[in-house]
Amino acid sequence: MGTRTTGRFVYASATPQAVAAGGSPVFANATVSNGCLENAGNGVIKINRPGLYRVAANFTMVGTAAGAVNVQLLHNGTPVPGAQGAATLAANGYGSVSYETLVTVRCCGGDSLQFEVDAATSMTVAAAIVEKAA
Repeated sequence: MGTRTTGRFVYASATPQAVAAGGSPVFANATVSNGCLENAGNGVIKINRPGLYRVAANFTMVGTAAGAVNVQLLHNGTPVPGAQGAATLAANGYGSVSYETLVTVRCCGGDSLQFEVDAATSMTVAAAIVEKAA
């Protein structure tokens, strides 16, 4: 049995979304296929049912200053090992980060996912797809 898409969360605009250091991008367009995910408009994705989930993420950033920007996936506020990507950006230069990982939600659900940046940046694309794998 294959995976099925549980939720798709996207911000895509020619107008970059500013994201402060320690902040998370806000997904303007949330498509939820079975009601087990929600996005409260604050960059936090909630998973309300237990299971194994595949999380795929893609970000296109515009440098507000020259330097590296790391985008880390947090599960219940804790960094997920290996679920991060960094891009070294020139001021006003573009860079992309993408990765995927598996996340286990234990009994009763209510887990949260969010993507945190370690330096101020702007994003023209922030996309996350969450699929229930098992």
